[in-house]
Amino acid sequence: MPIDVTVQHRDGQTVTATVWPSTEVEFEDHFEIVWSEAFARDHVPQKYLYFVAYHAEKDAGKTGLDFPEWLRTVASVAIAGEPADPSPPVAPPGS
Repeated sequence: MPIDVTVQHRDGQTVTATVWPSTEVEFEDHFEIVWSEAFARDHVPQKYLYFVAYHAEKDAGKTGLDFPEWLRTVASVAIAGEPADPSPPVAPPGS
């Protein structure tokens, strides 16, 4: 299941984008590490997060910058985890 990343840019703009399998494969080729191993650690190197966020924004058509230029626009990056369940919450019985 795809994950989402949220990028806070220095100009205050916030972008949330989905990481698709194409980015996962590009990540594995670039860093020569298995995707699931890289993100199963307690501490994920920042360069992994930035790489993934850049490609997610690029895939979403949110940036036309090359990576070094894009990186200079970034304040922070966060992995949002699995997308939220869009179904409405169910009230507990008896409420």
